[in-house]
Amino acid sequence: MKIIITGGTGFLGRHLSSYLLASGHEIVLIHRSDLMRGADQISKLIKSSDVLINLAGSPVIKRWTVSNRKEMLASRLDTTNYLVDALKLLTAQERPQILLSASAIGIYDSEHLHKETSTNYDTNFLATVCREWEACLDPLREMNTRVCVMRLGIVLGKDGGMLKKLIPLFKAGLGGKIGSGKQAFSFIHYRDFCSAIQFLIEYRACQGIFNLTAPEFSTNAAFTRILAAACHRPAFLKVPEAALKLIYGKAAVSMIKGQSVYPQHLLDCGFKFEYADLKSAIQSII
Repeated sequence: MKIIITGGTGFLGRHLSSYLLASGHEIVLIHRSDLMRGADQISKLIKSSDVLINLAGSPVIKRWTVSNRKEMLASRLDTTNYLVDALKLLTAQERPQILLSASAIGIYDSEHLHKETSTNYDTNFLATVCREWEACLDPLREMNTRVCVMRLGIVLGKDGGMLKKLIPLFKAGLGGKIGSGKQAFSFIHYRDFCSAIQFLIEYRACQGIFNLTAPEFSTNAAFTRILAAACHRPAFLKVPEAALKLIYGKAAVSMIKGQSVYPQHLLDCGFKFEYADLKSAIQSII
């Protein structure tokens, strides 16, 4: 298949591109410069492709200043709107058969257990971004295009995301839980992230919202304990919530709180996780 990817140079995009290439697919990356040229140029790039994967979006772990908020919104909403407008310019025969678009479990609140049918959404900025991001896809309901919205948990991998920053600290004996450590920790191993996307592409009955998280429920304290053990170091330190609020402001909520998320839709479709529990995921990476 010919697969088009936005955000293909980031942590997730690099792993996904390599994974799909190894599976025999042709990969074409749409770069930021392509996106800035508008829907007409994008339509030419995606014409007659089989799959379109949208992973574009600037990091959210930073202070939510006015300028940062604008960047976080624009990098997601503008990109997705450009893609939707580009799809509108193509005939049904020219459009990709499926669009897989990223979102995040940050859309959910921290009080409930969330399957894909959950509408217990949070009201903070990150949740608002996710809701508006997903709403950009509404016009596609009128087209004959299969859409999968991927609400991503914390993706674990050594060369990117959270673990890239934490592993050196934990190996130096400077690891510790955040606040009480009781907050939920919903994760997915990068290999399961890649194989889940291939599964969604190949299993044509899949469409709608999918929580891309492992089925095991865990906490920040459990994550800290397992990572410290894998690094053969103690983890006695504690990161105070007040310190995170001082550094990140309102964005600290994304670290202080967590969402309990279950991948019901993915499991119902028949997907099998290689790393269904946190211990096996961490040990495979370390």
